[in-house]
Amino acid sequence: MSLKLRLLASVAALLVFALLLGGAVLCWQARAAVRDEIRTTFAGAQKEVDATLAGDVQHTLTMRQVIAALNGGRNVRGFLLNEQNNVVAASRIAAVGEPAPAWFASLIAPPQLTARIAIPLPGFPCVLLLQSDAGNEIGEIWQLVRDAFAAMTLFSVITLLFVWLIVDRAMGFFRRLQGGLGIISEGDYGARLTASGPPEFAALAEGFNHMAARLSSYRKSNHRLQKQILSLQEEERAEIARDLHDEVGPYLFAIQVDADAVAKSGNAQTRERAGAIREAALHIQHHVKFILRQLRPVAGLDFGLETAIDDMIAFWKRRHPDITFERRIDFGIHLDRRSEETAYRIVQESVSNAVRHGRPHVVSIALAEAEDGVRLTVEDDGEGLGATGAQSGMGLKGMAERVQALSGKFTIENRERGVRVCVQLPRADAREMEEA
Repeated sequence: MSLKLRLLASVAALLVFALLLGGAVLCWQARAAVRDEIRTTFAGAQKEVDATLAGDVQHTLTMRQVIAALNGGRNVRGFLLNEQNNVVAASRIAAVGEPAPAWFASLIAPPQLTARIAIPLPGFPCVLLLQSDAGNEIGEIWQLVRDAFAAMTLFSVITLLFVWLIVDRAMGFFRRLQGGLGIISEGDYGARLTASGPPEFAALAEGFNHMAARLSSYRKSNHRLQKQILSLQEEERAEIARDLHDEVGPYLFAIQVDADAVAKSGNAQTRERAGAIREAALHIQHHVKFILRQLRPVAGLDFGLETAIDDMIAFWKRRHPDITFERRIDFGIHLDRRSEETAYRIVQESVSNAVRHGRPHVVSIALAEAEDGVRLTVEDDGEGLGATGAQSGMGLKGMAERVQALSGKFTIENRERGVRVCVQLPRADAREMEEA
């Protein structure tokens, strides 16, 4: 159950309890009021009858007049009984306007009051019986209690509606806060909340805005650091490439020359060993050339990203003719130099991982315009990351860092057959506006 429903249910339960308590108090007060009214009225009727009987009563006609005097009474009835206890005359109670329900009458009705007055008339001894009747009083009290309970019910409904409106308005702020947090979680730190309303909500909005501003500042700082790290990495790669070329290359060439010289020996075993040394040197030389290709800046980008990717595909085709390379590059894609180099390095690393570790049959490269930038996809049908344990490799981390430095999105999916690398690169103008 949501917080809103819990609050409304709690308030509704409290209002229902208040209604029940108020109804119980009303019934208790109504019962006391009816009891007091009946007692007062009954005592007054007794006094009136006593005053009448204090005179000279000689015949039944006078007694009938006493009974008639009680006609129209609200709460007391009179009965004239003969010696056989039969009713000779009886008064009529006032008509009840709206009788109360039986359950309410039984709930608040007081005990019935009775009084028997013996009248020793000569030749006609009789008894005057007085009885209380609370019907009229209970009917009036019922109308008052019903109206009061209806007013309390209406007040409770209005209160619940008012509480619902207040809670709904408060929850509206929390919905905006939740939406802002969702935007922040997606990496958009430009979300802001209006600092208005109650002081507590205003303080929360100001705290959220401060957090978003700090996160935006941290992201810009991280981007600057990542750019510096990438620049240092490129410098380090270039230095390593120079060292390999200048130091290792000459020694490998010298080994080949020495091996060729030794191969001219007249000893067959020596010639065989020299040939093995020369093959090993050539093998190392090929690997060094491959490493140099990975480390050196991408010179082919001077002729465009598409040309550089085609050169790389040709490089791998010569070494693995059994693999089918597919590439789909939309016409007119425009990226700045940094984005082009990042895209090329990601394709280079992804294809290298697939060929060297996944043993694929098909490698697909796709570069297309997207709604918010350029979308690059490299996928293969090889054995996937699980076969090589390369999920935490430095190559993948390097790709992710390059994309993050450009405020892009990097995802990698280890499928049932093969790996799918997907990169979203923003347009240069959008990135420059964000970094400004």
